[in-house]
Parts: sequence; structure tokens; C-alpha cells
Amino acid sequence: MGRAQIRHIAVRTANPDKVSEFLQKVFAMEVVKKTPRGTIFMTDGYLTLALLAPRPGAPNGINHYGFLVDSLEPIRALTPVEPAEQLQEEGRSPGQHSEYVVHDPEGNRIDAAAEMWPSKQV
Repeated sequence: MGRAQIRHIAVRTANPDKVSEFLQKVFAMEVVKKTPRGTIFMTDGYLTLALLAPRPGAPNGINHYGFLVDSLEPIRALTPVEPAEQLQEEGRSPGQHSEYVVHDPEGNRIDAAAEMWPSKQV
């Protein structure tokens, strides 16, 4: 693959089901997966959009975006972060991808993943 590719955008919304229905109807996006926490993963066949459930105190809108990379190691070497920021790779649920979380200089969250986010129905 070589160059990192943006393949994932997460948006927090007051009503993921309503937004999902809209995106299916208007833009022909497909639902890939729904999680017990209320996140709906959708795809256009290339990019994955995660519709995040509302959370008290968290604003609606873009929550983070994610890059698909060949390896997490170069990212880890260039971006030392607190271990608590990282999602655990061990003990993942089947089909769950592993991410490495970093923040840009303005504090925006970026996920790096060496495995693709859901892009087809499971």
C-alpha cells in the first residue's frame, strides 16, 4: 500500500438510526455493522463512516478520522503518547480492528489502523 490512506470518519450524532436511514436513502450507503453501544458503521464501498451514538457532554459532529497504514510501528515511533490513549489489541472482539490513537498539534483525534475498518456487511 505504501502511503497512508484516509479510510474512516467518525461522526457523533443525536440519532444514528435517523442519520443512517437518510444516508441509505439519499446516498445509497450500506450499513455494515451495528454495535451494542449504538455505533452504526456504514460504507460507500471504499470509505467507512461510523455514526457514533450521543454521549453526555460530547458535541455532535466529526469526532475523529482514521488512516489505514501498512504498519503501526512507524506511527508509534513518531508519536509517543500516553498508553491510556491506546485501544488494547489483546482481547479484541472478533472482527474488531486495532487502532493506534494520536492527536494532531491542535488536539484532533486521529486513528491509525493496520487492518481495514468494516467495509462490507458481516
